[in-house]
Amino acid sequence: MTLDSDVPNPDSRLVVKFYSKPMQNDYQTAQQGRPIFEDVDFIRINVPGDNTLTVDTPAREDHKARFPLHWAHYKNTKGDDQSNIGTPLSQWPILTASQAEELRALKFYTVESIATASDAQIQRIGMLAGMAPYAFRERAMRYLKVAQDESAFVHQDEELKALKAENERIKSDSEAKLTAMQNQINAILTAVQTPKRGRPAKKVPILDCNGVEVYEPTEPEEDEAA
Repeated sequence: MTLDSDVPNPDSRLVVKFYSKPMQNDYQTAQQGRPIFEDVDFIRINVPGDNTLTVDTPAREDHKARFPLHWAHYKNTKGDDQSNIGTPLSQWPILTASQAEELRALKFYTVESIATASDAQIQRIGMLAGMAPYAFRERAMRYLKVAQDESAFVHQDEELKALKAENERIKSDSEAKLTAMQNQINAILTAVQTPKRGRPAKKVPILDCNGVEVYEPTEPEEDEAA
């Protein structure tokens, strides 16, 4: 019986494949107002005879170092194609799936690649998209322009809503502070205007013409119970 420790390289038992997978860039999608994808290098690892154990994840540097031959094979078969960033042709509603695949065969992967194609490049498409090549390129340019304008409008509307909410908050805070200040002023005025209770004023005698002390008549004190 062969033990795992007897195998020089246990990774030789694994089925490893590097591949490219388009992943949506949520930030750029929100900024541009249309689906934006990027080609990301992935790795899939399977154990022969075990369908329950599969690793499928973006390729990291340690994956490339662990499986150098598989990585080299992937890079060689991938060729010199650069990573495609933009709106995949499969996300463009005017194209069918078969049209998108035919354009990919001609190395057109995104709507941006159609919109920025030179006259010589766009001529290679012919009537593949069901319209003249130049009209097709113009259609791609309009699609990107409309998406950009709509994105700018959405962002402007969001900024206006945020500004309005901030103004409402400032207004609410100011009103609360003014109310608190008015309450303090009212409390001070009430305290000043309320007579203070204390001992009755001391009676000072007055001498009459005969030199006899007399006192000024005083008003009877109010009954506190009243």
